[in-house]
Amino acid sequence: MFMSLSAAPVMAEQSGGLAGLDCPSEPVRIVVLGDSLADGLWGSFTRAFAACSGVSVERRTTVSDGLVRSGPDTWLARAAEGGPADLIVLQIGANDITNLRSGTTRLVWGTDEWRAAYDARAEALATGLLDLADDVIWMGLPIVGRAQFEEGYRVITGLQAAAAERAGARFVDTHEPMTFGASEFVMSAQVEGRTRQIRNNDQVHFTQLGYDLVAGLLRADVENVFQARSREAALGGLVLQ
Repeated sequence: MFMSLSAAPVMAEQSGGLAGLDCPSEPVRIVVLGDSLADGLWGSFTRAFAACSGVSVERRTTVSDGLVRSGPDTWLARAAEGGPADLIVLQIGANDITNLRSGTTRLVWGTDEWRAAYDARAEALATGLLDLADDVIWMGLPIVGRAQFEEGYRVITGLQAAAAERAGARFVDTHEPMTFGASEFVMSAQVEGRTRQIRNNDQVHFTQLGYDLVAGLLRADVENVFQARSREAALGGLVLQ
């Protein structure tokens, strides 16, 4: 079953994505962590900073995995490969509408017990990531065109947002921005005066352009990370009298 699609494309204001940001004056290590949605974000970051020799964008994504199948310790181990990062970007949960096993107990999707267990996993993951990077951004799940996923994704995103807030990580909503003002799912949008497809035909994932628009939600955050590294380097070079 598919949700109704908006017939009229909507303007996409953030068409620049991450493109055009000045390269940082100091090395910056970015880790992208999560499932197939995060994998698309990794592609956007890689394209945006291909010309920046000092920016390392590392791929720590596992397609078809999630926080139900793999616990926070597994994800933290993946994120920790290569040492500390300047920024970790996380997007996870697209595969988490399923039962969860806690020890020998099987928790049924959507029950209070499931929500409590998932909430604990999300908080443990957010807390652990803050020990691995100066900045952690957790991106929520986007609006999707498949009704059997949309309601569950809203539940998962709500739990993730609350857990990230308690841990002290920044949480970024992608649901509302990816409607482009239509307040519903859209396949296409007006980008730089042209109607462009921004969602994959499965109505869950994005096209390359769509992923660039999602990554663009983090433009100010990434710029702040770049500037912070430059300030740290400048302060580190000061000679105290």
